[in-house]
Amino acid sequence: MPGTLSRERGPDVNEFSDWESQATIWAYYKPRQTHAWNMLVLSHRALEEFLESDETAFEAEYLWENFIIRLWLYRATILTLTKINVVKSDAEALVLKFDSRFQTDGFNDLKAIRDMIEHFDDYAAGKGRGPATRDGELDPWRAVSRDRFERGRFVVERTVAYDAAIHLRTGAKTVSDAFIAQYNAAH
Repeated sequence: MPGTLSRERGPDVNEFSDWESQATIWAYYKPRQTHAWNMLVLSHRALEEFLESDETAFEAEYLWENFIIRLWLYRATILTLTKINVVKSDAEALVLKFDSRFQTDGFNDLKAIRDMIEHFDDYAAGKGRGPATRDGELDPWRAVSRDRFERGRFVVERTVAYDAAIHLRTGAKTVSDAFIAQYNAAH
């Protein structure tokens, strides 16, 4: 309780308020994690069920863009766990491992493609913020399949990306459970 005395340490106000602020972050994280995961699963299913024979560039591109945005949003949601002090290093390692699945020549392919989607107008004007270039990666006429999204040197494979997301989710559950266990032990 706030203001209680510990014989060894004196008032325990700071520890309590730190645990409560960390619990507030977790309470913010949990429903967003569930929602972001569900939306990612739905976007993956739509892409997976898309028939190659019925492929039209616009529809496949739209499904891929939705999947990539949802994948990045899920990653961003998991980053919330890095704000919880007692599990920060585990959460950071988890996100780094996820990011490593998309690394090519020192660049994160997922982030580069996500940036091209989110900031298309900037890239079209030649003012993109990431490693992609208008001439090298911004080709709206490139064919897209349900299994591979490619823009110049940046590639996202559907099964690799979804597998990475599943591992991220599993790891995030472990990290989240570790926080809950430590929180319960402290109270």
